[in-house]
Amino acid sequence: MNLLVWNLPQRCAARDVRRFLEHELGGYASDIEVHDAGTAHAYATARLATDVPYIGEAIAQKLCHQRFHDEPLRARASASGDASIRLH
Repeated sequence: MNLLVWNLPQRCAARDVRRFLEHELGGYASDIEVHDAGTAHAYATARLATDVPYIGEAIAQKLCHQRFHDEPLRARASASGDASIRLH
């Protein structure tokens, strides 16, 4: 299962985003990658430690209730393929 997180603040470095997600997701995620850090199009991807769609969605919903440097996060989980198709 893949996770996509977007609406990341422009002022955050990739390492800050990675640390935040590692803290929030704990052992539920691995292979966290941050793309386009420092831009308005920054997003992160992670591999979730589950193949159960409703658990992936629950994790994504938890992140959608989080704020990172005063920005509300957006997230979605994808059971198959690439989670990089963003929902706006």
